[in-house]
Amino acid sequence: MTAEVDTEARAAAGGALLRVSSDKIGRLMDLVGELSLSVAETVGSADLAGLDLTDFEAAAHRLSMIVREVQDAATELRLVPVAEVFRRLKRTIRELERETGKSFDLVIEGEETAIDKLVADRLYDPLLHVVRNSADHGIEPPEDRRAAGKPEKGRILLAAAQVGSEVRIRVADDGRGLSREKILKKARERGFFGPEEEPEPAQLWKMIFEPGFSTAEAVTTLSGRGVGMDVLNTTMKDLRGRIAVDSAEAQGTTVSLHIPVSLAFLDSILLRLGRQLFTVPVEDISEIVKPAAADLIRVSARGGQEMLQLRGVLVPVCRLETFYRGLPPADKPLSDMVAIVFNTAAGPIAVPIDEVMDRQQVVMKPLSGALAQVRASWGCALLASGEVAIVLDCERLAAEALR
Repeated sequence: MTAEVDTEARAAAGGALLRVSSDKIGRLMDLVGELSLSVAETVGSADLAGLDLTDFEAAAHRLSMIVREVQDAATELRLVPVAEVFRRLKRTIRELERETGKSFDLVIEGEETAIDKLVADRLYDPLLHVVRNSADHGIEPPEDRRAAGKPEKGRILLAAAQVGSEVRIRVADDGRGLSREKILKKARERGFFGPEEEPEPAQLWKMIFEPGFSTAEAVTTLSGRGVGMDVLNTTMKDLRGRIAVDSAEAQGTTVSLHIPVSLAFLDSILLRLGRQLFTVPVEDISEIVKPAAADLIRVSARGGQEMLQLRGVLVPVCRLETFYRGLPPADKPLSDMVAIVFNTAAGPIAVPIDEVMDRQQVVMKPLSGALAQVRASWGCALLASGEVAIVLDCERLAAEALR
């Protein structure tokens, strides 16, 4: 990248700003990743087994802690405030007022929230589509708002906040809300639901992210082609993020984007199934359970789907053996395995594995070429042992399993 970022130099000389090429920062993060792997490989070397090394464990622990701090510091170098993206959208609001003949109050919260520069570079266009949808579809004309007892000016909220290892960005409006009737009719026409099927709201709202999906009766310069929300969905998948939609009739719609703070390092849980290693982000895991034989039932209405009964709730079981070749046959009793329960936009799923091995911060590497098509995967993770683990994309795993 040729873009540059401002990095604050906390020096005693006055805290001036240094302009550092983002390419150099990217190179630094690659080297930090290699350093992390080399240190872990050295500390965990089998050649050290059985040796009497005085104070080695304490020194190795200090070294590992320093490397972790270096990782965090390198990650912070590539963080920039989300304010610049929000400011560009603020300028767009004035254009939208002229095009739609409506008036909007844009409220911005949390603009100091830091996001990865790689995310910031790709976030404007998807957010622009969401804001345009709020202005064109969500906010009612002034006369309709007066009749509904609302202020003539519509309200669009742009908010950002860091929650754990995620940055959450919300775009909310106080408009008419999503039309269940129109979306369901269009979804049935396209074969997503049967004529008598009544999906849950969260499942139905996901339809707006399908390619070419639009309920607009006419194509305008703002909307109607059904490509905007599809662009958002594709971008979020590339950024290892997820989307949540909440809408209430006559009250408005909220689109929430959940994006990892860092795209380079991943705080994860390492899992084993057969001889294959998998890893998943810590925040994706709801709980880890050791099921009993009585907890497993099969639902004939869903083609014999395995279900895990968890505190009175039935959770679909997703066997990784059906997604990846080279794994043991999917006939091992669930009671002999460990179930990892994930909370996803499609609902909770339980993934049986043989062993929960470790929690570690891994170096993420995206897959490219033919490997980019590996199902339900973000990419691969390089482990301290020199092995490679598949990073599971729980959202895609759930979507494919439930479909």
